[in-house]
Amino acid sequence: MRYIEGDGDGGRIVWSASDLKAAAECEFAWLRQIDAKLGRVSAVEEPQDLTLERAGRLGTQHELRQLEAYRAQFPGPGRVVELPETRSSDAEGIAAAVAATNAALADPVVDVIYQAVFSTDEFVGFADFLVRDESGAWVVQDTKLARHARVTALMQLAAYVDQLDRLGVPRSARVELLLGDGTTSTHAVRDLMPVFRLRRDRLRALIADRDLATGARGSAIAWGDDRGALRVVACGRCATCDAEVVAHRDLLLVAGMRPVQRERLRADGIRSIDDLAAAREAPERMSGETFAGLRTQARLQLESPAGGVGAISDPHAIPTYEVVFPKAIGALPRPDRGDIFFDFEGDPLYTETPPPGATPQWGIDYLFGWVDDREEYTAIWAHSFAEERAALETFLDIVKLRRAAHPGMHIYHYAPYETTHLLAMAARYGVREAEVDALLREGVFVDLYPIVRRALRVGSRSYSIKKLEPLYMGDEVRTSDVQKGDDSIVRYVEARALAEDGQADGAREILDD
Repeated sequence: MRYIEGDGDGGRIVWSASDLKAAAECEFAWLRQIDAKLGRVSAVEEPQDLTLERAGRLGTQHELRQLEAYRAQFPGPGRVVELPETRSSDAEGIAAAVAATNAALADPVVDVIYQAVFSTDEFVGFADFLVRDESGAWVVQDTKLARHARVTALMQLAAYVDQLDRLGVPRSARVELLLGDGTTSTHAVRDLMPVFRLRRDRLRALIADRDLATGARGSAIAWGDDRGALRVVACGRCATCDAEVVAHRDLLLVAGMRPVQRERLRADGIRSIDDLAAAREAPERMSGETFAGLRTQARLQLESPAGGVGAISDPHAIPTYEVVFPKAIGALPRPDRGDIFFDFEGDPLYTETPPPGATPQWGIDYLFGWVDDREEYTAIWAHSFAEERAALETFLDIVKLRRAAHPGMHIYHYAPYETTHLLAMAARYGVREAEVDALLREGVFVDLYPIVRRALRVGSRSYSIKKLEPLYMGDEVRTSDVQKGDDSIVRYVEARALAEDGQADGAREILDD
């Protein structure tokens, strides 16, 4: 998105296909971006996301591999036109790129255009690929690292189709997403364009609401202001929303608060976490049990040094808690000397070059780890798909031996990641599927997350296992660089890079952490 100042009559917003995605994810944050460009508020600094940055690099590599494939498929001069990278803020560069795109579209020799550029008074866009089909019409393609088509990605394709129609250029009745698993997701243009036009009109209405002519003198959109009939939607999770949630002590601070519950509480005059903690009666269309649970959660977070309501000086502060439903704890199996607590660490972006004609696989669980009743930790590492398969079989062999010695043992875990991935792993490699299924069917796995959520109320904004570590680990709570799941992945990738460079000691130091 760019703001271009006008001559006395206000400026204009130039949006791109990615703005369709951004606005769909959070309209409030997108409008705040406009306000920041107009000088009405300070821009929100997005927190660094190393995993997202890595995904971006892998996405670029995927795109370049596809470009190389087209170079091989269409050899000869002029058949693949590659436009240079151009910044949307470079007016002269954009004009030159648009001219080059239009010339390539009209040239019968050209089969592929890479990074085609489109520009109007309100729109600028860069299409990954335009490929001429057998009839001479252009197929819009986009490369995505994802393994499934998403609506936001399809809207980006539709935006480029709209530009081809504006230019009167023959285009195909289909668009294609070239996915990270090597498959192509094909979609009919006729199915996409009605939705695209609704999204585009919505974007225009949001821009109009910002009253660009008033510039910095205008008012920024306020938290909680849905702009009347416009009904602006805030996601409540992004960095922009989270800053407002904390500043206004919004009900979204309360762990487990659903948007519909928030709306019902607000309609009854309960607008903050403080209001909820002090409330006495449930609002209409909310059960007394649900209300009591949310009120207790709000109270505990206000009392807790780890409640996430204000600034926390000690990241390892122990949250307050209450047992609210003891019978849920009573549902746990009897302790057994063979019990273990099991946890995976995985990298969803790991892949290997597949054999010719095979589909790429994504994601590896690189660490199988468990703690036994003597608090001894055991780890099995897997740095390739072959090693992951071996780790799976080794783990199942150990479980089999342990069950033989301790028939009443259980494998505890927190949330369904472990069981879901064990099933998927067994299916991927075609090994031990019946064994995994039997462990699940016989109740050997015990998910502690629903038990914790039912039995306890904890004074924390999050019930993730890493946020609750201070509660059950005490002085042994981790103080290393790896304190959340994404940190673990980033550090693991660093360790792999060191190992590949021959720095085994540096890699081992990270893995031991």
